Amino acid sequence: MPIYFNVDDLAIFLDWVESFEIQSGMNDNEEFAGRFLSNLLSSCDVDSQHHNLIKRQLDYLHRGLYTGYDGTVPKECTKKILAPLARDLIDRGWNRRLNQVKLKFGELRFYIQDRNENYEKRILNAMIEWNDN
Repeated sequence: MPIYFNVDDLAIFLDWVESFEIQSGMNDNEEFAGRFLSNLLSSCDVDSQHHNLIKRQLDYLHRGLYTGYDGTVPKECTKKILAPLARDLIDRGWNRRLNQVKLKFGELRFYIQDRNENYEKRILNAMIEWNDN
């Protein structure tokens, strides 16, 4: 049975990943993401937006970019929270490696490997901003 997802949310999220060159997450590998995305791809109509976005995720997997396999967020969150957050973190020296980003129990979660106090404060502020809305 195919899994469907909001194509607008994922398309905008993948644009964010590419524009900021966000690097692979904790489960972005062939064993987890590759197998799942390949199976999902085979269940979608070849001419669908779903199929094209999953192909894009597989391309990201091979290029070392974050696939969103283990976490994406609604387009409003990507535009209003993640874009400014990425800009700020990159300006502070972030290496662009993202373990995971997702909404869990309605709250934004953003996990990176390269941790320091400046990053943590900025990430916390972004999560609070999203969670307060």
